[in-house]
Amino acid sequence: MELATRATISTLSFALALAVGACTEPSVGAPCEVDADCDAGMICDIHDNQGTCQDDHGHGETDGEEHSEHGETHGEQANCAMEDRDDEFSVGLSKSGELLTATFVSADPAPPGMDDNTWVLALTDADGMPVEDLDIVATPWMPDHDHGTPIEVEVSATGTPGEYELSPVNLFMAGYWEVTLDVSMGDDQDSMMFGFCVE
Repeated sequence: MELATRATISTLSFALALAVGACTEPSVGAPCEVDADCDAGMICDIHDNQGTCQDDHGHGETDGEEHSEHGETHGEQANCAMEDRDDEFSVGLSKSGELLTATFVSADPAPPGMDDNTWVLALTDADGMPVEDLDIVATPWMPDHDHGTPIEVEVSATGTPGEYELSPVNLFMAGYWEVTLDVSMGDDQDSMMFGFCVE
């Protein structure tokens, strides 16, 4: 009887350990080295020696082939000349939300490129006045692949009123990226998005 009870407890403990392990596996966007590092049904999508867990989007079947009508590819190159959703970069490029406007002061590299980028943006209100003490979350996202980047964008005030540095903005593979800024200003929320194709 005691042996059966111990066996039952051992079986339950093993099942609980499996359940806990399943809950702690990486999800979409988590860093990985192999498919086994990701949730069931996901793949470790590796580009430029950086892997992230992603839903299986047929990467193995389309590698190096055109992925969409916009000219984005799964290979090392993307035909940004065919991309029609991206912004034309220049210092002064701006996007407005309902309350605020974000304007490029600088970008390194310029225009934005593959891998790590550093951006300085000026945030102004409807009257064109700089806005300080904002909480800004920058989220890079690749809509054609349905994934983001494993590296969090750090946002810090530069010391110039209304200016914020975003670094690194990690665009780790070639193609079209959208970087959304979610901005909190007290109880008010706003957002704006920049889109760039990188090669």
